[in-house]
Amino acid sequence: MIYHTLEEVIEDPMFARADLALRRGRHIGPDYDTALFDFLSSTSKLMERFYSYFSVALLQGSEGYFYLLPDRLAVPPPLGLRKLSVMEMLTGQTLALMRLDHKWLETNHRIPDLAIFGLMEQLLGEQGLIRLAGRRRGKDLGQDARKLREAFAMALRTLERLGFVRREGRGELGVVVPLSAVMRFADPVRGAEELELALGRLIAEGQIKEDDDEADPDT
Repeated sequence: MIYHTLEEVIEDPMFARADLALRRGRHIGPDYDTALFDFLSSTSKLMERFYSYFSVALLQGSEGYFYLLPDRLAVPPPLGLRKLSVMEMLTGQTLALMRLDHKWLETNHRIPDLAIFGLMEQLLGEQGLIRLAGRRRGKDLGQDARKLREAFAMALRTLERLGFVRREGRGELGVVVPLSAVMRFADPVRGAEELELALGRLIAEGQIKEDDDEADPDT
């Protein structure tokens, strides 16, 4: 469908669905929300003008997904502002790295929860992971491990809600499918000669810049 005016866009029932999803911080890409993605692809120029009235930019990532980015100079932000937690950022960065790994092509990028957590521990070490998760090692190592896994599970739920991943199953049998939008977590090192190496180093060094637009994929 071809849209000529913003009024035509707003009158389409798809507008309300797309607008609500975007305002909730969801990333809409070609590999999951196909109907909403097609709608935004057809209306992006007009929708950009609509969101500019709210001091919010409708952006399209390198992999094609759409998302909203608020103007941080607007006080208060008209549509609100929320930052991802360090664990959410770390999990997203790890999934972006794993999406680049060719070995997961054999599984159609279906990555077990345990493999994701295992790579995070490998890159950061248990102490580093606990520290970045905002915890301190206590006397009860079992409780520390349990709390860390709970934070990881919560991070996966958030990433799913925001359109970065699709999940199948839960717990030890859980599988995550990183969607195209998860590559937004690689933006801080995009352009590096070896993106995979640069992203792995970013994670290992715990370089999570919470004041960076590209390190804050929520609205």
